[in-house]
Amino acid sequence: MHHLLFYSHATAAAERLISSSSSRSFLRNTYKRNIHASHKTHQAAAGKRNKDLFTPSPFKRSDKINIDDKFTVQRDLREGDNTYGIRRYLLLPRTNDNDDPTLKPNIIASINANKNILFGAQLHAKQSGSDEDYIADYFAACEPLLDIAKEDASINGQQVQALAALNGLCSWVTACLDRDGEGSEVLTSLLHGEQPNTLLDNDKEEQVENRGASGSSNRRARQNVKSQSAKIILNNESDRILMLDAIRAIATGIPRPGHSVVGQGTYRDGAEGWKSLAWEYSNLATVPVDASNGVTGLEEVSLYKSRDGEVAKIEHLASVEAGYLKIAGGAMARMFFV
Repeated sequence: MHHLLFYSHATAAAERLISSSSSRSFLRNTYKRNIHASHKTHQAAAGKRNKDLFTPSPFKRSDKINIDDKFTVQRDLREGDNTYGIRRYLLLPRTNDNDDPTLKPNIIASINANKNILFGAQLHAKQSGSDEDYIADYFAACEPLLDIAKEDASINGQQVQALAALNGLCSWVTACLDRDGEGSEVLTSLLHGEQPNTLLDNDKEEQVENRGASGSSNRRARQNVKSQSAKIILNNESDRILMLDAIRAIATGIPRPGHSVVGQGTYRDGAEGWKSLAWEYSNLATVPVDASNGVTGLEEVSLYKSRDGEVAKIEHLASVEAGYLKIAGGAMARMFFV
């Protein structure tokens, strides 16, 4: 049940981040030089002569696709007939009940999307087993769903992205703090007055290693992925203490000394450090997932990584919903599929 609670917070957060007008403006201003992530149809898709360069929707003939003799994927549009607006991809059992509009569908898993951005990959089936069982079921259900969602999200020629929840980030940071930074290079450096080197640099880009895929579109996509390479800049000792106090407050939910709440100022003072920690945490996601390593909550990151997704940026305060602030300090990972 705790997995479903985490994803209800994260999914709502991602949907608001993507659909808000201010977020659309932020995306345009931030990425217009580097990726095809505009709210507008990519210019190459507008011309008829280039139409065949882009993937046709797998739902061209029907809003349901049978993936085998047991399961079907249904696309649920949320904005009328807008096939590229807000929508959900649902994994359903292949039964005759799916054709009865009066019956509530038995949803096994779902992924949300808005334009070329995927988010909120969630397993709906009730879980009563171990974390290992949950992870196995999550990937078995969500991987085929993601394959179809990715294909459908690329129909306008835009590079497909994802927003992934970082559930468990606060618990992980708190645990590392309790161990004097052990488990986190960022915290170890901050606690001992050194310069950590894992903060995202928005101004530096490098090409992702070519994995053998061919085609100019794949090479172009790789060139659009940014690396994590800059340093947290601390001008003096007071800056270090200020950042550490803010990080501790965000992670634990306990206000800083002299403060009555964990408020806007705390998130501002800890922003650069928290983004660096979120980046470090996101890179603990493995493929396949190792559910025995003590890190839980990164299954969505691992899911997207399993389909060539790369973490490119940490969105600070992607959600200010109380539940998600308590779980992840509001941070989410923006990923590009390369």
